[in-house]
Amino acid sequence: MDELLWIWLSSLKVDAQKKLRLLRHFKSIERLYEADAEAYMSTGLIKGSSLKHLTDKSLDTAEKIMEKCLAAGVRMLAIDDGDYPERLANIDDAPVVLYYKGTLPSFDSEPVIAVVGSRNSTVYGHMAAERLSYEMSVCGGHIVSGLAKGIDAAAHSGALLAGRPTTAVLGCGPDIIYPKENRRLYEEISVRGCILSEYPPGTPPLRHHFPERNRIVSGLSVGVVVIEAGLMSGALITARLAADQGRDVFAVPGNIDVPESAGSNSLIQSGAKLVMQGWDVLTEYEGLFPDKLYKSINGNNYAYTKTAGSKMPDRPQTVFAEIGTANDENIRTVTDPLNKTGANNLDYNQKSLEYLRKDFTELQMRIILSLAKRPMHLDQIIEECDLTAAKALAELTILEIKGAVTQLPGKWFSVSRTI
Repeated sequence: MDELLWIWLSSLKVDAQKKLRLLRHFKSIERLYEADAEAYMSTGLIKGSSLKHLTDKSLDTAEKIMEKCLAAGVRMLAIDDGDYPERLANIDDAPVVLYYKGTLPSFDSEPVIAVVGSRNSTVYGHMAAERLSYEMSVCGGHIVSGLAKGIDAAAHSGALLAGRPTTAVLGCGPDIIYPKENRRLYEEISVRGCILSEYPPGTPPLRHHFPERNRIVSGLSVGVVVIEAGLMSGALITARLAADQGRDVFAVPGNIDVPESAGSNSLIQSGAKLVMQGWDVLTEYEGLFPDKLYKSINGNNYAYTKTAGSKMPDRPQTVFAEIGTANDENIRTVTDPLNKTGANNLDYNQKSLEYLRKDFTELQMRIILSLAKRPMHLDQIIEECDLTAAKALAELTILEIKGAVTQLPGKWFSVSRTI
């Protein structure tokens, strides 16, 4: 019964702030539902059409929404639920109900970072959003965005490339895929992350929903990173909301001749922290999340601690510092992490392999260690690692994004000596 009452309240055409103030006044959803017109008017909050909506006690709409939730595999979360994000509940106009698909993160115990920007992003903006989101995810951050075209989609993709969950906040029902071109991304997030909305299943993506959902994107986060935002963009609305909510605002500098960067550049002029790498953002929250954040230096992850005597190296001793000096015979004994015949020689680079296993899959390790011997053409990689062309290209792309591999002219690849 309680779920129906919460859905009843969330579906009313009453201002979000008024709904919260009514809840505080009546102390419980049951007392709010059972109140009459005189009780509502005595609060000084309600008049006109709002009074008409509140005195309509029909639960028919709520029951239909519940049926849609069950049919679409959507769950609901009321603001009095222990799993409702406290960070979001504390904003002035928090939604009284959230609908979601996938796995709900523990938002309040996570360093949640919102990444927002232009739908019409440039190549630079897209790459920056994907790389920074990847870096922040690898280091322990949880990326939240809006699943829109452009920067939002790149941010979600970066988090997923890092093998981490991400949360998409929609301006429609959580069962509606919008925009359609993000179908595969939506499906992957619904399995590996969380699709979240204040709108019930079946709600279409109406224009006014998107600025409304921006308060949720910023409300869930501890900080908001703006990448390529025009002066009149929704991303700037999110930045303003974030500042009003007491969140930190960060911005990635952009081309001064590109309109899409005018807003983000102006944020930097106004005091937003300039961001060039993921840790520029997460370093602000080391004290809040000491057990969650891991500093990543050039592709290698290190647990960041402040215990006595612990010191972050300026540059890690990488796998390739050792491998690069090995002769061809030694390399072969560790080239295949699954190698059975070279087990006795594995100690030669045991430390190196431990570094690799932190960041890379077994297949990626095989490719890296093959390339550590010499630069190789794509065809050689396919043959030596026994891969299809499509699989080889996919893995090499991921390794390039991670900074482990560099592509050379003519489809040649080499280990990146900067990692």
